[in-house]
Amino acid sequence: MDDVTVLADRATGVHDTPVAPVTQQTVRLTGIDVARGLAVLGMYAVHVGPDPAAGGYASVFRVFEGHSAALFAVLAGVSISLMSGGRTPKSGRARTTVMLRLGTRAPLLIALGLWLTNLDTGYLVILAYYGVCFLFAIPWLRFGVKVLASAAVVAAAVFPFISFLIRAQIEPRGLTFLPPDLSLEDFGSSAAFLRGAVILIVTGTFPALNLMTYIFAGMALGRMDLGSARVCRRLFFGGAAVAALGYLVSWIATDLLGGMDAIYRSLGAEAAQYGMSPEQLLSLNQTWIHGTPPTTTLAWQLLPTGASYTPFDFVISIGIAAAVIGGCQLVAARFTRAVRPLADLGGRVLSAYVLHFVAISLLWHEGEEGVYSLAHFLEFSAVAILAAMAWRKWIGRGPLEWALHQLSNWPKYLLPAPVPARRG
Repeated sequence: MDDVTVLADRATGVHDTPVAPVTQQTVRLTGIDVARGLAVLGMYAVHVGPDPAAGGYASVFRVFEGHSAALFAVLAGVSISLMSGGRTPKSGRARTTVMLRLGTRAPLLIALGLWLTNLDTGYLVILAYYGVCFLFAIPWLRFGVKVLASAAVVAAAVFPFISFLIRAQIEPRGLTFLPPDLSLEDFGSSAAFLRGAVILIVTGTFPALNLMTYIFAGMALGRMDLGSARVCRRLFFGGAAVAALGYLVSWIATDLLGGMDAIYRSLGAEAAQYGMSPEQLLSLNQTWIHGTPPTTTLAWQLLPTGASYTPFDFVISIGIAAAVIGGCQLVAARFTRAVRPLADLGGRVLSAYVLHFVAISLLWHEGEEGVYSLAHFLEFSAVAILAAMAWRKWIGRGPLEWALHQLSNWPKYLLPAPVPARRG
């Protein structure tokens, strides 16, 4: 999740005109790190912030549900594109080096995700699914914006239905069903390994088949000129418009064309088991849609619910992610010093992600009361930002970022870059 560099003329990474070769320098895209920092805070809001179901000011925190994880995934795709050349995809030996690095990071992320899941915090961990996506992204490193954007559109429209058809056959589900997650037991035998692979790709809490939609979208964004203010303005306004359109069309499909009625009908028997109406059952259990919508009716694919991985969820979340990335680049160019703390946090996103799970496992037992509060959100956020600022100032690369970089950097020595021939 590192190596986010581009050619630009300012440390903020935003320019309006082409830069002459003599003035080019490799700089970090500050706005990308700011977006990562916001995603981290959004994750803290979901994991330890107040419960939106409580109403009042806590209802504001509902905006983070699902969309923070989607922003993380899109940014992972951006990082993959920037690692592989940014606007101009690498070729030959350079691309092979990136392929080997991604292939090395994949099992490391899977192992790290397994370890975090084994902490039994009760939270869903996405890292193992990222590892699979890194492998799936390798064949796409050669492509530019048009192909990757087209792949994202096709994936958003088609993958949810492929997932629906597969899951309806191998693991049909209703609403009150917790999708399976990967565990160490899935590596005990060949049959268990196959089960683990199915979980990672199709039936798990962040199935890679659908998660690739966000990776494709992020890779397309990473192939754009994110150092251009014009491009970033288009991402900001265009992304916001796409997200609004997604909500509007989903509302028409569910509320005006009968999609919601079909969903309620499919919930009738399940709701009766709990002694409540279908409307009550759905209201109380929307979070169970996570990653794999129920297979009782295709109408579930019309919902815009965050983290549901429906076509409308993809359109909305990608639009929001594009708007956040474009907006953060623009803000970072104008208010560099003000957003530096967020950028410091975003530059150490893997460490911030992993260590917050460790902190949760040490502070609370699974299911313990009192975890969710505004105070805990503010405490986690403040500690993470201050620690990231201090680490950048006195050490540099985040601890887990440094480890991942070192462990996956061996292709650089196996396939050294050719030495340019001397002139004259």
